[in-house]
Amino acid sequence: MIIDTEITIALKNSIGQYDMRRLSIFKINDIGNIFKDLEVIEVSEKEIQFRIKCPICGEYHYYTYKSMSFVKGSMTICGCEKLGDPIFFIGQKEKVEDKINKYREVNENIYEMI
Repeated sequence: MIIDTEITIALKNSIGQYDMRRLSIFKINDIGNIFKDLEVIEVSEKEIQFRIKCPICGEYHYYTYKSMSFVKGSMTICGCEKLGDPIFFIGQKEKVEDKINKYREVNENIYEMI
């Protein structure tokens, strides 16, 4: 059985768009070199802890997830703790892209109604 260790990370930037990058789960500690507002605080056998500077409210949010959830192909969505708006997606490439496209469509429809 082959396990895909590549994950896709999408982080909302200051203008409300998502920047996406692919990364090996084994290089997760290098994430701060790719995204300046995202930092891996701790990596253990069971968990990964992230610190994200929110582009919406400007505060830091902390998230802890099971390491195996990324390898198993699930997708994780992190939102602003104040407003609930998604700011960070991590998981399988297709799932992350699909979710971001759905959010773009919803936002476009909202702007059309205004």
